[in-house]
Amino acid sequence: MTRLPPNPASTRTRRVSENLKQTEQMALNTAGPAELPGNNPNHRRHAVTSLIMLAGGALYFELALIRFTAAEVLYLGYFSNFMLITAFVGLGVGFLAAGRQMDLGRVLPFTLLFLFALVLVSKFDVDLLRNHFGLFFFGNVTGQAGAPAALLLVVLFLATAAFFAAVGARLGQAFAGFTPLRAYTWDVLGSLLGIGLFSVQSMVGSGPITWVFTGTLLLGAGWIADARPGTRGTAAGLVVASMCVVLLLLSARTGMPTQWSSYQKLTLAENDSGLRVVFANGIAHQFMHPAAKAGVTYYGEPYRQAAAAGLALDNVLVIGAGSGTDVAVALNFGAHQVDAVEIDRGIVNWGRMYHPDQPYADPRVQVHVTDGRKFLQNTTQKYDLIVFALPDSLMRLSTLSNIRLESYLFTTEAFAAARSRLKDGGLFVLYNQYRWPWLINKIAATAEQTFGAAPAIIAFGDTTVIAAGGAIRGAAIDRSDFERLPTDNWPFVYMQKPAIHWLYIGMIALFLGTSMLAVRVLAPAGTLGRPAFPFFFMGMAFLLLETKSLAFFSLLFGTTWLVNAMSFAGILCSVLAANLIIQHSRWRNRNLMFAGLFAGLALAYLLPAQVFLGLQSEQLRYGAGAALMFAPIFFANLVFSRSFMETEASASAFGWNLLGAVAGGGLEYLSLLTGYRDLLWIVGLCYLLVFLMVRTSPQPAVGQVPAGAPRVTD
Repeated sequence: MTRLPPNPASTRTRRVSENLKQTEQMALNTAGPAELPGNNPNHRRHAVTSLIMLAGGALYFELALIRFTAAEVLYLGYFSNFMLITAFVGLGVGFLAAGRQMDLGRVLPFTLLFLFALVLVSKFDVDLLRNHFGLFFFGNVTGQAGAPAALLLVVLFLATAAFFAAVGARLGQAFAGFTPLRAYTWDVLGSLLGIGLFSVQSMVGSGPITWVFTGTLLLGAGWIADARPGTRGTAAGLVVASMCVVLLLLSARTGMPTQWSSYQKLTLAENDSGLRVVFANGIAHQFMHPAAKAGVTYYGEPYRQAAAAGLALDNVLVIGAGSGTDVAVALNFGAHQVDAVEIDRGIVNWGRMYHPDQPYADPRVQVHVTDGRKFLQNTTQKYDLIVFALPDSLMRLSTLSNIRLESYLFTTEAFAAARSRLKDGGLFVLYNQYRWPWLINKIAATAEQTFGAAPAIIAFGDTTVIAAGGAIRGAAIDRSDFERLPTDNWPFVYMQKPAIHWLYIGMIALFLGTSMLAVRVLAPAGTLGRPAFPFFFMGMAFLLLETKSLAFFSLLFGTTWLVNAMSFAGILCSVLAANLIIQHSRWRNRNLMFAGLFAGLALAYLLPAQVFLGLQSEQLRYGAGAALMFAPIFFANLVFSRSFMETEASASAFGWNLLGAVAGGGLEYLSLLTGYRDLLWIVGLCYLLVFLMVRTSPQPAVGQVPAGAPRVTD
């Protein structure tokens, strides 16, 4: 038999595989006792338990503190990723401190108590003032001591970072007993535990007291599971601190009915005239007006317009149904069938219990607790009248993006979807306190582009009604005071022009400066060397890829809390799958990994969301869309896991990955200028630089601590 000549590529691949086996064995030889096979299995189990619990507690507290601070510190709602990156900076500092054998765990109870006390005792008050960008309402924010908002933001940053630094230091120590990829695997499993627990508790409406108990239980269990010196004292301090936090939370209660929905803190109050009002994160959000009184105001204008057009009102769709006033008015004007869409189940439940007209008990009403844009995409019903009833959530969906719950309702594509659900001659009506003339003109221009004629604009004091469709022909619209109509790619209806506010720039400078200082002070010599540059660009690219993916998932599946939680869980599972493949498979061809990554990024860029939204089958739409966005995430994690397994200087890799993720959090604000789709150019460029660097750099040995692992969060 003729012997074929050796394939140079196969020979090179085999040589790399043999080198990797050797370096893995070296890592096992230098690993701690918990990692050596057959050596002290009880210690090994305890070490695994400790790592999973600590990772779960870290992610759980990230999610809990993001929800809690957004509800109590109103202006944080307009900094899309402040708490997320603050937590990341803190965990990074903690990992570096662990590498220097610094014990920060002893301060954890104090940081937990101080953080909650700062938010609850300082009593942040907000006077909402407009600004020229119209992006967020940031004005005279002061605490009891009269401190300016910027200073309070810095103090909150330092308090949060200190808390997570203490958690990160212990987590970094737990990592040290494992080879990099195995520690990374347990970390991801712990993260899945944390997000699973928080998602279930969000579903049942748990609040901060439950969050403190659960988070403390996870961290405390992780602290004592591996039985290190001083562990039990820290765990006991955590218990005492959590009890003090619970007392603070109980003392801060107002006596008014309060619930924590999956999105926000809801409080029910009653004004002097006996009208029930629902406050969302401290803002008066829903008013339970009787239909007879509300009908003479802007609530009744859609139906007066419909009557003038001769519509029968056989089918009416109300998006933003809230506590029921808009639906009660529709019934009072003779609607035969009303589909009421509201995203927050907590508001709907209070409407069922307390609205004086009990509209949700009427057999003519069908309630849909879901995202309004998703409902428009999925329904086959045709309507005489579609009403967008005060859909202004004042809430962002995710910590990774600037998308608000109603962002995808005001794009040109959303208006086109609404038009496609109207009967011939049907009307599309919006009303809200739009605050600025340019915003009214912007929404009206979007309706004009969709319906081919200028809509009617009717003012009711501070509230404006915009009606389009049918035979309506409004006055000419002034397009000179705004620059761009909102689209699914750039869904920022509340921005007068594409811009990045100086406060955002200052915030990112604070993050980046703190991170660089921490790396220089805490990391060993050589941390800022060239070999860790790939981890910097991978950290930057992965955060941006997450941001783009979550924006896509929100559009395709709806901006609901469940979609957000499932998206993060899916990303974590993708990370886990890639990690296990690298850890247990012989398939480690880096060129193929990069080829799959770049192909996935190209498809994600070239295929617009409308391709998937246009699919008739909902299952096919979801399957194809998920495959499109998870493919580049999966290949990106293959690339990371391969490099992570080979890293020689763990502190260097971690420091640069930290800086890269913080830089990625800053670059996320470029979406305000370009839209989300063009973020993929930056992602592709980062991974191209990584590819060139790893191709030209020598293969280092495997390190002991997986310090550069990217973290995924809500």
